[in-house]
Amino acid sequence: MKSKKKNRSGGISIFSSRKKTQTHLYTKGGEFSLDGVDYIGEFHIEGSFAFTGPTPIDIGTNINKVGDPDLVKSKIKLSAAETNSSGKMLGRVYLEQYQYDYEKIKNFDISIRNFADPIPYLYKPKDAAFEAGEDERYFVQKRGDDDSYVVEIDSGQWERLGQYGGIDDGLYAHTSVIWKLVGSFDLIAQQNELALFKAQKIIPSILFSIKSFTEEAQFTRF
Repeated sequence: MKSKKKNRSGGISIFSSRKKTQTHLYTKGGEFSLDGVDYIGEFHIEGSFAFTGPTPIDIGTNINKVGDPDLVKSKIKLSAAETNSSGKMLGRVYLEQYQYDYEKIKNFDISIRNFADPIPYLYKPKDAAFEAGEDERYFVQKRGDDDSYVVEIDSGQWERLGQYGGIDDGLYAHTSVIWKLVGSFDLIAQQNELALFKAQKIIPSILFSIKSFTEEAQFTRF
C-alpha cells in the first residue's frame, strides 16, 4: 500500500522517535475493520496500529487554537494513543464472528501489522506422501482484490494462519486440497479435479494455480 504523499510515508513520528508513521493512506476495503465492519476510506499508521483519518491529530495544536497557550508546552507529554483520540483504531477484517467477539473483549487493542504476506511455495511432495498415496496442499488469495492471484503455501505457513507473524486469515481466503498422488491416470485426474471443484467455492480462481490434475503423480496400472 503506497502513500499518496511519498515524502511522508514511513517518516519518523513527531510523537515518538522510536515509532514510524505513515500518513495519507487509503483503503478500498478488505484490509481493515471498524467496530467489526469492513472499513473504506483514509487512514494512517502509527507504530504497529492503523487509525482512521489521513494523519494523527495534534491535540495540543488544536486546543491551542481556541485559546490555551500553555498547552503547547505540554504537547510532547501526550501519548500516541491520546494524539489519535479523535481517530478510531482500525482492526483486522473479521471472517468469523468469534474473531470479532474475542478482539472486542480486548478492546481491539491488537496490532494489525504483525501479519506476514504469503510466501509462494513450489509444490514438491515428500516420500511419505507417495507412501500414503495422497498429500494435502494449501492455497490463499487476497479477498476483494481483482488483481490478486492464488498463492500456494507450505504447511508451516498454513499452521500459522491468523497467528502472530502468520498470514491474516481475515484478509486472505484460504483452503486446503487433498491431492491424489498414486493410482491410475483416470483415477488421479478425476479425484483431483473434484477436489479443486470443491475448493472453488472458497477460492474461485484456484484452477489457475495448478499445472494439471495429475501434477507430481505416480501412475499405476490399476
